[in-house]
Amino acid sequence: MTNHAVQEPPTATAIEFRDELLAKGWPDDHGVALLTGKNSGPESTTCAAQARARGALLGVWSVRLQGFTYPDFQFDHLGAIRQEVAELLAILPSDNDDGGWRRAFWLYSPHTLLEGQTPAEVFPDAPARVITIAKVEFRGDPAAPW
Repeated sequence: MTNHAVQEPPTATAIEFRDELLAKGWPDDHGVALLTGKNSGPESTTCAAQARARGALLGVWSVRLQGFTYPDFQFDHLGAIRQEVAELLAILPSDNDDGGWRRAFWLYSPHTLLEGQTPAEVFPDAPARVITIAKVEFRGDPAAPW
């Protein structure tokens, strides 16, 4: 069922946070192709979009670039997309979030259950911990180990 709720315009604080995150220089579609080693052939322009469509990669829309950029926590030190990203993205609410910013704001905001660190900071070393916190927060998972 599609949610047709009207999305509220972003506040000045949200715009500032979005611009701060975009300033991190996350890779765009071409950058993801380079990272993942798929920078030649027909897949070079579509690998990030296909991963985003499958729910295996979070992209955030950049008006300035007129395209998506991809938060860096999703890639391992070799440039591969971390397998656990898909599980995390399946939990995070995506209704009215075609641009990915609601999920990105959660991922890059300090969280009390992570001792003030952001989920994006913790995810590379402890993806299961972030996934568990997301389950508790967004699903009220009573089986989450605490």
